[in-house]
Amino acid sequence: MTLEAARKALLAKPRKMKRWVFLTGAGVTLLLSVLTIFKPTFFRFLDGKIYDTQVRAMLPAADGSSVTDPVIVHIDEKSLAEFGQWPWPRYRLALLIDRIRELGASAVGLDMLFPEPDRSSLSQVKHEIQREFGIRADMRGVPDHLADNDRVLADALSRGPFSLGYYFVFTKEKGATPDCLLRPARVAIIGGKSLKGVPEGLFSAAGVTCNLSLLAKAAPAAGFFNVIPDPDGVLRRVPLLIEYNGRLYPSLSLATYMQSRGITQLALKSGAGGLEAIVAGGTPIPVDSKANLLVRFRGDRLSFPRISARDVLHGSVAREIFRGRTVFLGTSATGLDEYHTTPVASAVPGVGIHAAVVDNILRGDFLSRPDWVPGMELVLVLLCGAISAVLLCWTRSVVSLGVVLASVLILWLASTFLLSATGVFMSPLFPMLVLACNFSFLTFHKYLQEERLLRDRTNELVMTQNFTIQCLAALTETRDSETGGHILRCQQYVKLLATRLSRNPRFSSVLDEETIELLYRSAPLHDIGKVGIPDSILLKPDSLTDDEYREMKKHTLFGREAIQKAEHRFGREIKGSFLQFGKVIAYSHHEKWDGSGYPEGLTGDRIPLFGRIMAIADVYDALISKRRYKPSFTHEEAVSFIVQSRGTHFDPEVVDVFCEIQEEFKRIVREFPD
Repeated sequence: MTLEAARKALLAKPRKMKRWVFLTGAGVTLLLSVLTIFKPTFFRFLDGKIYDTQVRAMLPAADGSSVTDPVIVHIDEKSLAEFGQWPWPRYRLALLIDRIRELGASAVGLDMLFPEPDRSSLSQVKHEIQREFGIRADMRGVPDHLADNDRVLADALSRGPFSLGYYFVFTKEKGATPDCLLRPARVAIIGGKSLKGVPEGLFSAAGVTCNLSLLAKAAPAAGFFNVIPDPDGVLRRVPLLIEYNGRLYPSLSLATYMQSRGITQLALKSGAGGLEAIVAGGTPIPVDSKANLLVRFRGDRLSFPRISARDVLHGSVAREIFRGRTVFLGTSATGLDEYHTTPVASAVPGVGIHAAVVDNILRGDFLSRPDWVPGMELVLVLLCGAISAVLLCWTRSVVSLGVVLASVLILWLASTFLLSATGVFMSPLFPMLVLACNFSFLTFHKYLQEERLLRDRTNELVMTQNFTIQCLAALTETRDSETGGHILRCQQYVKLLATRLSRNPRFSSVLDEETIELLYRSAPLHDIGKVGIPDSILLKPDSLTDDEYREMKKHTLFGREAIQKAEHRFGREIKGSFLQFGKVIAYSHHEKWDGSGYPEGLTGDRIPLFGRIMAIADVYDALISKRRYKPSFTHEEAVSFIVQSRGTHFDPEVVDVFCEIQEEFKRIVREFPD
């Protein structure tokens, strides 16, 4: 490969990595875009929790009091203690709603159901006594209108702006009572061609549990009190219209509001996605395609004035509390009402839900999620995905992390501000998810790519190191041609000995896999110092004189000094490198266990472990190899010599390991002959 080709290859790697990072980011973004459109259940759950958090955060700014706020009259524990258990006789309820009417309420919604006759009526009691005991009770002197509690309640209902509640059912098994009077809403269609007759997508009831015909006919208005929590059990939205038998019926809260304002007709406004608003008396109420109102709850169950029914019946309530205001009557005593979890409270009774709906309509500060919001969320997902992918391709991960965290914070604050200022909920969930996922996946992808590049560079470095070692070893070989096979075989011996020694707990902490590999690669440097020995000594075919032997022993010093000079010029020692290992081996491989070796005469464990391993490898190969100054020994003779030198020349533990694997040494000799 030419220099120019190598340069182009190096430049192409980062470009290729950036391209793959960007494509990965695009894939993650497209996946989350699909999830944004279809929104699986788990993500709808997360959306709901984000909405709840933002609603709670804006409570102090949204909460407050107003003369238009509804009033709740509740039958509480104090009322039951005063007037007896529930259900009360209906004449007492008649007294209660009469008092509320007399105090000037503009409309009263009854969050209670009367599907059966009152069994506590005197006429009913008379009938029961005669049937059960055969006794004819004397009711002379009792006016006819007082003998029937249902008649008393019907008369009271007919005198004021009251709305009765009923309950839709959605199972096929239960149909409507034939004489149910439900009072459907009069509806006009406005705003385009998408709505014709009953809008599609509304909740459609299969049956209804309604009030006695006598009471339903007497009350001027009626509405259902069904509420439908989200799948996580939190009530965030309330249906204002439900379809039944081809007609539309208002909720109790909407019917009561219409009663208080004298509204006789509703208008349905359509948008691109179907129903988008219900117009009541000129007030557009934003709803979704199912006619659900996203309710702005002001706080907990005590958000509205709450008056005990006992106080109303005792006449101890000021007229100013009720004059011109919408009232909801219901039960709140423990066990008498169904409580609902809302985004801001864990237990809100039904009357509190109805009051919150009317409060929203009266104030006109609705929460909504218009048709354009999902499209804008999708645009934000694509935009955030593109930005994060580009950032991670061309900036450092630390910079990208800072931008991603800042973007997530901005998205959250912008979504919260939009909900607080305009009442529009735009979920930041998927834009934040695409930022987080892209950062996570792309950072991981970059890490893998960088790891691959690092691995390639490491391999190149290892190859360079091996090349350097082989060049240095070849330099020694140019001085002594008999060392070529010796160097290769000693590499194999050292690796074999070190690997088996690593099983010994005494050496396992030192001889890990990386150390053994470095030891293997540095083994050829053990005789590098011989380049400093004169040819007259190095190549002498006879035995060396004492002076020549002293000069020969200096090759251990020359080997260490050569590596030290290289380190000095580099500026520092490269700890854990093959040069460090080579320096130790070159200097210490002629030391002997009993201290009779050179260059320092070290004894026992004071001799570096790598030198002790190299000593056996070097001596074994010197024995089995033919040299100009000696014949070759057999494998068995070499093994015998090493065993005899156990504890004098060699480390006893290393000798023991050598004996275990000495057959492998014989194999290496065959594989790497001179």
